[in-house]
Amino acid sequence: KKIKHIPTVIIQGRYDIVCPMISAWELYNKFPEADFHIIQDAGHSMTEEGIARKLIEYTDDYLNL
Repeated sequence: KKIKHIPTVIIQGRYDIVCPMISAWELYNKFPEADFHIIQDAGHSMTEEGIARKLIEYTDDYLNL
C-alpha cells in the first residue's frame, strides 16, 4: 500500500535463470499497478538488447516525473 503511488516497472528476461520469471510474476500480482514486461529473447543481463531498450524507454519516460 505504501508504494502504490510510485511509478514502477518490472522488466523480466524470459530466459533469466538467476531471477526466475515466477518471482517477477509474483511481484506483479502483489503490485498490479506496475508496468510488467517479459523480454522474450533475454536472460538476466541489463546489457542484452531487449532489456537495455526497455530500460532506456522507461528512463526516458521517467525523466519528466
